[in-house]
Amino acid sequence: MLADGSLAVVRGVTSSDRPAVERLFATARPADLYTRFFSVGTAVVDLHVEHLFAAEATAMSYVVERAGSLLGIADVEPVSERTAEVAFLVADGAHGLGIATLLLERAAQDAWDRGVTTFVADVLAVNHPMIEVFRDAGFAVGLQVERDGVSVRMSTCRTPEAQAATAARHASAVAHRGTGDP
Repeated sequence: MLADGSLAVVRGVTSSDRPAVERLFATARPADLYTRFFSVGTAVVDLHVEHLFAAEATAMSYVVERAGSLLGIADVEPVSERTAEVAFLVADGAHGLGIATLLLERAAQDAWDRGVTTFVADVLAVNHPMIEVFRDAGFAVGLQVERDGVSVRMSTCRTPEAQAATAARHASAVAHRGTGDP
């Protein structure tokens, strides 16, 4: 359930998702692409989409889908046997619905089940919403502020705090659903 009470599906990416993933990246605001890739232009996006759908792809990718539209994507790229890099993109107009958080929870559970104990991410210092996603999810998180960014290290172990954070977000979404308030 999204923060506004609407229902969505979090699932792994399939090869048939390629056109929708291409659309998601093509319609993203330049500022969102910059915070995702630390670069401007479409060349890096095209390379990234090609990488995600390559036959030898090593990344696990997840999407949030509502009413046939992709609202967000997460990529989990192995760095070592027990560590993976995680990155997100949320569709324009879908920010604030908890999409990155849902993707993070699903990716962390699957990673933990596969023996990946740590997620890492480099986040631009100006990307406060993404930093808050990591902080608020309830997992054990370490943040190291660097010159222009923040290096994130997050345990994929589902702690009692992570379970409580999920329950609180769900209760809030149910309340919004019941009242119709966004």
